[in-house]
Amino acid sequence: MSDDDFDAFMALLDDVAALRQLPVLSDRAKLLFFDAVRRYPLHIVEKAIQAHLIDPVEGRFKTMVQPAHIVAQIEGAAANDGRPDADEAWAIAMRADDEAVTVVWTDEISQALTAARPVLARGDEVGARMAFKAAYGRLLTQARKELRPVRWVASLGHDLTQREAVLQHAVDLGQLPAPHVAGLLPPPAAESGIPDDAVAAENIRKLHQMLAKAITPSEKCRREAEAASQTERDRLDVLKAETAAKVAQHQQGARA
Repeated sequence: MSDDDFDAFMALLDDVAALRQLPVLSDRAKLLFFDAVRRYPLHIVEKAIQAHLIDPVEGRFKTMVQPAHIVAQIEGAAANDGRPDADEAWAIAMRADDEAVTVVWTDEISQALTAARPVLARGDEVGARMAFKAAYGRLLTQARKELRPVRWVASLGHDLTQREAVLQHAVDLGQLPAPHVAGLLPPPAAESGIPDDAVAAENIRKLHQMLAKAITPSEKCRREAEAASQTERDRLDVLKAETAAKVAQHQQGARA
């Protein structure tokens, strides 16, 4: 955050205090809070505060959010950013070494494989794997420190039959957008003399199928928010039931 974000940040803290029916922080406390988390962009901090408020564990306490809560939410989200772990990344990298095979991988996997290629070229697969994992770990740490979202890209192989299945799977996983993938698919039976309008119609049909299956980012966020809200409702229902049971037990004891 920059100094220009300070007023918006103070207003955000005031909103949290009002939501939790707590006194607002002093200007000095707000300044200390701001300095503690200013290395993060404002929209990331606001998202972390929202995540803390609906956290099924931390969010149930009627206390003011603290800098440590913000950092924990941001680091937790970064650690679950969808990037593969080192072993899975190595397996993906090894598939990419076959020029016939289409793979969908991340920038970090591609860069780590480039670092390991000289060792792999000598025939030392064990050493190459160690070099890859070391480079991949450094790249992952840097990407998460900079809060860069994962970016999946397709490396196309010349096996057209295998390509379509791999790209469709990437769409199903939400790694690649369907319209982008449609442009990477080979035209159906182009060598068989099928008219251009039929080829175009077939590609449009495939695109519609992909779009029907794909989950948009907004829909994914909506589902996650809905799940979090349901968790909170379930927690409140349990608390209400426990309170009702205690009241009934107390009333029975009073009558006795």
